[in-house]
Amino acid sequence: MKNARQKRPRDAGFTVSEAARRTRIPPHRVRYYGGNWGREGYGRFITPEIADAGQGSAKLFSLRNLVQLRVAFLLREAGLAEKETRRLFEAEGVAGQDWWDRGRALGHDAVLLVRGKAKGSATDPWLLCTTDFRIEPPSSWAAAVFQAAGPGCELVHARFHSGWQPRFANDRRDCWILEEAREAWAVNIGLIRKAVTE
Repeated sequence: MKNARQKRPRDAGFTVSEAARRTRIPPHRVRYYGGNWGREGYGRFITPEIADAGQGSAKLFSLRNLVQLRVAFLLREAGLAEKETRRLFEAEGVAGQDWWDRGRALGHDAVLLVRGKAKGSATDPWLLCTTDFRIEPPSSWAAAVFQAAGPGCELVHARFHSGWQPRFANDRRDCWILEEAREAWAVNIGLIRKAVTE
């Protein structure tokens, strides 16, 4: 008997509807996030890597794009401003480190930390933290929040009345970007990278 759900070759790309199904995002959001709408500051968080033939559904997204789409969707739904979300995907450091590519080994517990408005700092307000969720007690804030939230948690959005302060042994190494932040997002990149291929 033939398998109803055939595996697509990695380089064949995913249509808007396929990308929407794999990322659990409405198709109109996939189009918006990957569309070039001719207006600055509108849509276009990511560029479809396989085919980008203008507006609408004539696009083909890579597996890497699927990770980007899901992360953009989660951050926007959790309140990160559109401008800041776009900056995250345009940043040199992000593209250089290629957090989105499943082929790059990050470990299954990789967490993208994004802080709310940085206080006049030139530093981009995000950091990739490769902590270990299995260590108990947890060694960092990132590990602690995902341990508490459970294994299926993709995103944690937190607000800190007096600003984030290190509390765990590895916080100054793993979560330093959050120092004094009033608001922060932690995205489980490892889980998302795994989920978009299933």
